[in-house]
Amino acid sequence: MNPLVEKIISSHLWALVKKETKEILRNPHLLFLILVPPIIQLLILGASLDPQVHNLTLATVDHDQTKQSRDLVAELTASGVFPRNTYIADEETLSRQLERGKLNVGLVIPANFTTSINKGKSADVQILIDGADAYTAGIASSYVLRTIHQFRPDNATEKRPLTLIDPQIEILYNPGQISSWFFVPGILGAFLTLTGTLVASATILRERESGTMEQLLMTPASSIEILLAKIIPLVVFLLFDVCLATVAAQLIFGMPFRGNVGLFLIASALYSFVGIGMGMVLGSMCGTQRQAQLASFFINIPLILLSGSVVPLDTMPWFMQALSFVDPLRYYTHIARSIILKGATLSMFWQQLVVLALFAALVLIVSANRFRRQSV
Repeated sequence: MNPLVEKIISSHLWALVKKETKEILRNPHLLFLILVPPIIQLLILGASLDPQVHNLTLATVDHDQTKQSRDLVAELTASGVFPRNTYIADEETLSRQLERGKLNVGLVIPANFTTSINKGKSADVQILIDGADAYTAGIASSYVLRTIHQFRPDNATEKRPLTLIDPQIEILYNPGQISSWFFVPGILGAFLTLTGTLVASATILRERESGTMEQLLMTPASSIEILLAKIIPLVVFLLFDVCLATVAAQLIFGMPFRGNVGLFLIASALYSFVGIGMGMVLGSMCGTQRQAQLASFFINIPLILLSGSVVPLDTMPWFMQALSFVDPLRYYTHIARSIILKGATLSMFWQQLVVLALFAALVLIVSANRFRRQSV
């Protein structure tokens, strides 16, 4: 046998790792918590979270009543943003329906719409948008304006573009703008955070409640070895979760995986280490598992919201963006999206990987310090 392998097998750490692995495998409730909820969370959140706006209500007051005016409405309803249009007789009725929240967008086409177009003149149309929901209003107005600017009637006398610039837009990495491709890498980090902290804190508190923690602290193994023995098996189980969830996302959502699997697993292992380390700290600070669960949710929800895994960082105020720099999930989310969607190499995200390693070292030091205080 290789001397290095023989030394590892005969070490205190190896004996403790085997002990912790057996403890996890003998506990069906803990095993269920590690393996099942993350997959369910991924599938539900990946399918339900969608930043794109669909099925908005549109109504039109068409004073022109020509083919050109109907073609314009048909252009607006060509996608899922406005699945259908309702024609209304007058502006007063349109205004009342907007006030009551029955419409998102109202369009008023004047009587001289086609005449102006045929003469090569600008044809004015009025667009009324319900701004109570600012996000929906912004999406709706952008779509309506873009559609109107691109509208080209068949019998218009001038075929030249209405603007001097004709932009050619190409969307990279996610050309279909599939929302699940954006959310799944972030959700992977979110469930690593939630599962890691909850399971690790429960493990520590279970040891303390059963009285075996004191026995562990009295063994010849150091506090670092005891911590690593508890963290390593959980990291392995969480990495299995990551692989399973990634395969499920590819099969169900058609998400690509363009990068290096090894780099992705290294980053996931580092972040799992961070999440489990935070759970160890919570377990050493809290008196009961209920307290640890409440503290875990109190910490994890801000971490998830500030990371950019659910809400894009660019949409946040500047002070929230600055606060996110101390959020380890921000760096893992960036790495996961870069590897999965862009096929990024190590040279493109090594800084984020170093930051994750620093966070992992920090939580290990804090956890070891807490264990030393308990052993004194």
